[in-house]
Amino acid sequence: MDLTRSFLEKVEEMTGPKVIEIGGLAYSEGSLYAVQKPMPAMIKAQSLTALIDYLNANTDKLFPEKLLIHVVNETTVQIISSLNPDFKNRENYIQADALLPVITLNRFMDRENFNIMLQSRFVPNEDRGRVLSSIAKMRFENSVKLEDDGVTQTATSAVGVTLVKEEQIPNPVVLAPFRTFTEIDQPESPFILRVNDNCEVGLFEADGGAWRHEAMTRIKAYLETQLGEDYTIIA
Repeated sequence: MDLTRSFLEKVEEMTGPKVIEIGGLAYSEGSLYAVQKPMPAMIKAQSLTALIDYLNANTDKLFPEKLLIHVVNETTVQIISSLNPDFKNRENYIQADALLPVITLNRFMDRENFNIMLQSRFVPNEDRGRVLSSIAKMRFENSVKLEDDGVTQTATSAVGVTLVKEEQIPNPVVLAPFRTFTEIDQPESPFILRVNDNCEVGLFEADGGAWRHEAMTRIKAYLETQLGEDYTIIA
């Protein structure tokens, strides 16, 4: 049997998805997939300076009014396009993720590593000096005192942490760890300083995460200062 053009067209019509109108709404019997236009790979950066340099150079010939600078959180900022009206999506041109040191919070650590962390990963301020001074004067005591009068023997043991000059451990302390982009001032927040029976030290966050919002506000303000009023920045 010869396959005529009309026969082939009929087969294509039967096998393709059909659109049916019910109650004024269009429904498809099959799955339809929109053909997306090619998207370039997103540029990855690690500083706010890289974002600013990218926009100032404008190698990709972008228009400020068609861009959105999104401060996603305290460590991530994206430059994205305006909404694509056809596919309801956005193009992500460049994303900066802050390169941060590892900071141990909300658990105990040995005094030596705590000291190093505090000096190398926290901004110097008055409370940092107080904490360093306090932990430098800590002494782990594990002793037994024996009294013997020839008739009765008494043994008294002492185990725990003491301060050499009987100074109190300061609480709360306001510190500024390096937790966001280095181009902005690191936000300070309160911490509870605790010492356990093994002479281990820990800093426990005491602001409910409010510092994150402060960091995002500072990032937004920094970008507004560097870029001017041509760009829309949200945080």
